[in-house]
Amino acid sequence: GMSHTRLVRSAMGYDSDDSEVSELTDVEELKKSGGSAIGFMPDNGENDIVEAVQYVSNHGRGDTLRNAISLTPKMPLLGFAAYIIVYKYNNKNGESGTIIYVWEGVKAAEVVKERAFEDGLALALELDGILVRTTQNNEPRHFLKLFKGKLVTSYTAVPIHPQLYRIRGTDASDVHASEVVADSSSLASTDVFALTTMNPHKVYIWVGLAASKFEKDMAIERFSKYWSDAVVEVVEEGAEPDNFWELLHGEGIYDRSMNEATKPLLEPRLFHCRLDGERLQVEEIAQFEQADLDTNDIMLLDAGDEVYMWVGTGATAEENGRILDLAKKYIKDEPTERTIDTTTVIRIEQSHEPRAFTRMFPTWEAIYWQATPSFEDLRKQILESNDIFDSNEL
Repeated sequence: GMSHTRLVRSAMGYDSDDSEVSELTDVEELKKSGGSAIGFMPDNGENDIVEAVQYVSNHGRGDTLRNAISLTPKMPLLGFAAYIIVYKYNNKNGESGTIIYVWEGVKAAEVVKERAFEDGLALALELDGILVRTTQNNEPRHFLKLFKGKLVTSYTAVPIHPQLYRIRGTDASDVHASEVVADSSSLASTDVFALTTMNPHKVYIWVGLAASKFEKDMAIERFSKYWSDAVVEVVEEGAEPDNFWELLHGEGIYDRSMNEATKPLLEPRLFHCRLDGERLQVEEIAQFEQADLDTNDIMLLDAGDEVYMWVGTGATAEENGRILDLAKKYIKDEPTERTIDTTTVIRIEQSHEPRAFTRMFPTWEAIYWQATPSFEDLRKQILESNDIFDSNEL
């Protein structure tokens, strides 16, 4: 419907709702290759990254090393680390703000991931920013765009053995290469992969039968520069040389289906979250509107790939500190096949909501809460009126 067209238009970087989108192919393409959480596009990611901090294990010590780094789009994100990446957005509708991304590598230690998330949350509170948690290979579309089409996520800092990367993208600004396990079972007919080998510096570009020509071209362009002396060989699915299979532990079973099963676009759902000791109580609000957001609690808006945790001004510090637990519990109890790591968790604060969030409500008033007396104000009024009654009785 109309809301889906709007979603796709914003994900593709259009600012208004009026130009033509050939809806179905664009949606399929975007959902397969354009990153996850396509509804969360505060801007087109054209600004520079403001600051970045890398978190890694201090081996043998069980603690975490924290390094400020100057992150350029060409620097790979490393799977044994976690990162905080700060970005300031501003779009043509005059909306601006700060996003604090926490990116967690698949091979990062738990303590590293926890420390990065805690620091990210503290920073979001300090800057009134939007906190977004994402994991390696599940990056939201907006995050990919920050890297201007050059993002590489890899398991190691230095290649020590053959490495396999999946290359995806829908346009020059969202292309990303993600390392996957170097085994034939990682291949898929709908995708393009680059297999990098050490001696000599040879890169095989494997093109699935149902892969996009754009992704093939991008893989060749990016990986021909992987080493200054890189030799690229394009391998079409079904015509692989023996030594290609040898590098991937032999030709095995992999996904040969001709169309990627994309996840359906779900209608957003709103839940009221309460912590009762260790128990999480979640109550769905049907046909929700802005007035249903309880300013003393945390509300969860489930938009499919992304789950928004809306924090009311009256939420406690304990509730605030446990938003990731709340999201985890919700996703675990919920019947779809999502996990906390395949879902983008976005924390936003009352009165600092981005349009990506507010457009899911039938109407939205920016000044709504200024006009609504808070619980504290009401309590004061009641106490004052009680005082008047008390004095009147004398």
